Amino acid sequence: MTANKKLLLMTNSVAMGGMEEHVRLLAKEIDRSRFTVHTAVPDWPATEEFHRSMVTASDSVTLLAPDRRYGLVRQLRDAFGLWGLARRERFDAVHLHSTTYRGFSVAILALRSAGVRGIVMTEHLAPEAPVSAKSRRIRGLTTRLIRTLVCVSENNRQSRERYLGVAPCTTVVVDNGIDVDKFEPQPEPDELDALRSDLGIAPGAPVVGTAIRLEPDKGVDDLVDAFALLRPDHPDAVLLVVGDGSLRADLEHRASTAGLDGAVRFVGFQTDPSLHIRLMDVFVLPVPFGSASIGLLEAMAMQRACIITFGGDLEAVQHGDSGFCARPNDPTSIAEFAGRLLDDDALRASIERAAGDRVRAHYSADRVARQLMDIYDEVQR
Repeated sequence: MTANKKLLLMTNSVAMGGMEEHVRLLAKEIDRSRFTVHTAVPDWPATEEFHRSMVTASDSVTLLAPDRRYGLVRQLRDAFGLWGLARRERFDAVHLHSTTYRGFSVAILALRSAGVRGIVMTEHLAPEAPVSAKSRRIRGLTTRLIRTLVCVSENNRQSRERYLGVAPCTTVVVDNGIDVDKFEPQPEPDELDALRSDLGIAPGAPVVGTAIRLEPDKGVDDLVDAFALLRPDHPDAVLLVVGDGSLRADLEHRASTAGLDGAVRFVGFQTDPSLHIRLMDVFVLPVPFGSASIGLLEAMAMQRACIITFGGDLEAVQHGDSGFCARPNDPTSIAEFAGRLLDDDALRASIERAAGDRVRAHYSADRVARQLMDIYDEVQR
């Protein structure tokens, strides 16, 4: 009997978020009759929860991630550790998951020097503005050392090509996916009522919200400004912000300055935000340059009416059908579509049904795993 091929999944996470959930689901869905799944995750306080989740989802876990953000000493230590791990295990394929296009140069060099050729890389975030010529050259050299670059959406691929140029390796689009079955059971009404009460949201008050890291370039400031524009026509509405990050205090101050005291709830990071998302009548992903994030797909699976600030025919939200695409960095546009959804129950219900149908048909985690396993087989040849 032929032994299973060895697959290493590796991330350079700095927090728990959509990329980490993507990798956890991928590890869980990989066919164990084809691959044994090893993972390498950072030894980092902010990612302890991710590490614990990967212990359950993987066949083995190693704590290392040679990334400059953890400091030079740790980067070099983990680079040698990765080299040794790759030499011992002789991985058939390695799939690197990075938040940016700059995170894994040292890891790639360590893997290649250890004899690994079947390297796949997913950069979950594409640049949103031109980058320096030096950065483009370094990235060009790095991508010559991998076999396949995976983009998580067509928007992601186009943005990467626009600002970084065409990669010298094979480039493919594999859309994000989620565990759609997880969202089939509906919570008991009492659970939602209890959460609403805990958050101090009046019965029947409309809720606009998001689940996102509160970091630069996420567009949450645009959402706060949009909500301020929406409030005069919906004075009982509440903005619910799920997530944490370096901008939380600034955003809280922004909301207060806009006269939204008492109308905005910042609830921080939630291990399972699904109940909070189900409270939302309108879910907004205000990232000006983005792709179908895990949070967005989960909101659609829960049949929330969604507004995004990017889009296209090949994206999860199709304008006017499974959601609305507002203009990027435009609070007025976000407020306009949120108002339409709150004012028209029939429209909102139609959008909700279409969102759920689209995610179930096209964005399941098992589909992602099947596509990626075929890529892992291909890069070994």
